[in-house]
Amino acid sequence: MDGSRSAASGTDAKLSAGRGGPVEGSHGRSASLLMVGALGVVFGDIGTSPLYAFRVAVGIADASDAGTVLGILSLITWSLILVVTIKYVAFILRADNEGEGGILSLVALMKLHRRQETRNRRILLLVAIFGGALLFGDAVLTPAISVLSAIEGLKDIAPSYADWTVPIAIAIVAGLFVAQAFGVARIGIVFGPVMLVWFATLAISGIAAIFAYPEVLAALSPHYAIALFLDYPYYATAFLGAVFLAVTGGEALYADLGQFGRPAITRAWLVIVLPALLLNYFGQGAMVIADHRFSESTFYSLFPAFLLPAVVLLAAIASVIASQAVITGLASLTSQAIRLGFLPPMSVSYLSAANPHDVYVPVVNLLVGALTIAVVAGFGSSAALADAYGIAVAGAMITTTVLFIAYERSRPRRGARSRAWAAVPFAFLLIDLVFILANAGKIPSGGALPLLLALAVFGLIQCWRIGQARLDGLRMGEQVTIRDYLRGRPAPTVTCERTAIFLARPGIEVPRALAEMTALVGVRFERVVIVSVRTFSVPRLKGEDRIKVERIADRNLVRVLIGVGYLQRINLPALLGETLNELGVKPETATYIVGLERPVAPAILSDWLAPVLAVYAFMARLALRPTDRFLLPPSRTLEVGMPRRL
Repeated sequence: MDGSRSAASGTDAKLSAGRGGPVEGSHGRSASLLMVGALGVVFGDIGTSPLYAFRVAVGIADASDAGTVLGILSLITWSLILVVTIKYVAFILRADNEGEGGILSLVALMKLHRRQETRNRRILLLVAIFGGALLFGDAVLTPAISVLSAIEGLKDIAPSYADWTVPIAIAIVAGLFVAQAFGVARIGIVFGPVMLVWFATLAISGIAAIFAYPEVLAALSPHYAIALFLDYPYYATAFLGAVFLAVTGGEALYADLGQFGRPAITRAWLVIVLPALLLNYFGQGAMVIADHRFSESTFYSLFPAFLLPAVVLLAAIASVIASQAVITGLASLTSQAIRLGFLPPMSVSYLSAANPHDVYVPVVNLLVGALTIAVVAGFGSSAALADAYGIAVAGAMITTTVLFIAYERSRPRRGARSRAWAAVPFAFLLIDLVFILANAGKIPSGGALPLLLALAVFGLIQCWRIGQARLDGLRMGEQVTIRDYLRGRPAPTVTCERTAIFLARPGIEVPRALAEMTALVGVRFERVVIVSVRTFSVPRLKGEDRIKVERIADRNLVRVLIGVGYLQRINLPALLGETLNELGVKPETATYIVGLERPVAPAILSDWLAPVLAVYAFMARLALRPTDRFLLPPSRTLEVGMPRRL
């Protein structure tokens, strides 16, 4: 007999009661406030690119002639238009999952994280995992290059300050990562206004320089970019690799879609960010042409000496905001990866009740922080770091494009116009390939670093997935059905009058802890509630469809199925409270029993997967226990440890 409070849906879409998250709850806020908020979270990375992108590009040929500068400006202009404006704003932002964006949203939309039946879907999942791993390398390099490029303005104030650049940058980066534990994102309300001042500074300083040499606006024509390649054919890939630095951060428009929504991000980009960036880049170009010389600080040369201290301070704050956005984005990505089963459970602190993206993952924060400090100390300057930066972002962008194409092809199309429109993303793939090839030349001089970091993360994810698949196979092979359990359970030695709540993985009828306690210990509880939590392919589940209750043949044996979205926090006692009351059980008297399986890897020579399974077993032992993961009350939770040979 089914005693559910409501009928459970058979599909993920039906289970979802609608969109959630900060965007949906922000109808009362004006569009302008959302735009300003987006400036501080979405556009911090791309907004600090003028600090180094143009300087690196011009420095390749060490030329200040008008033709070279106009060609570089033309490349930057059309890269921003094609990659950010058309690819992301016009196309990819439309591929949302209940309002959420990012690589893992595409994975969830196509349900790639479920058991794969075809080779193509397995390949797409591997592409998505590697794309997410590349963002780990990006999170290490972005704070390093942003903070370094900002602090390097000190030497324009006084050359004697040059020796202080690295120590100050390390102090800022260290403070930034330490502050994550105290909820730095809570002061995010000031990020938007500060970045608004930053973009205004970019625009005004650029306009002033353009007035001195208005002919620089001719670079809006793409033929100057073509002429640049004809004049410097040997530097073509180097120019493209440097110009790509101007579009790094474009992926954030899609990754942070759920926080502000497509309209606010689109308006902020078209009205504020894109004009400010272009004006500043053109201002830097005009200054170089007018002065007939290449300066190592093309950005800071736009300002008079008396303003430099204030501009350096503003640039440092902007770089911290850009770094904070990347760090927060990585923490959110890690949280989603854990919930979708790509990473082992880890401690995750939710810093905001309203914003599911505002999370803190201590292990990841410590690791990324240490690596970032090492990168700052090892490279020492933004110019040296430019060779390492870009390849990870380019790789993440092309994985997003591949997944977007697969998603679009999976959708039903009607009419020739729809089919032709669906072919447009292949042009984005070609552009991404060009940038990938251009950045490939950076691998020997530093670009190998983010790739090695990505490969390490990718390898750990694969070890976890392979180990989990092996363990799930063992569980299914030893599964005890409810019927067999009821028929074969022995007479109890001890009967406990309390209600016991056993946790079970979805698809497991009788948890191993229940079977072991009944067969080995001879304990029988007055009432048993078997709880399974399933993460669905939508960000949030709402309404009564989240919980389904099934009464089994034995009236004292009840199964509760709970559905959650991959962005939702799981507070199991709170979720079960009303259900337990309806079953006649006082929630505060129930005992939670959790089975802790300790995976034991096989001998190295006994299985070709033994090294992978050894890594999995090590990760499993370090993983967060279910007691902490589901916020179970420690005083009423019993953990039953059981070894499991893989």
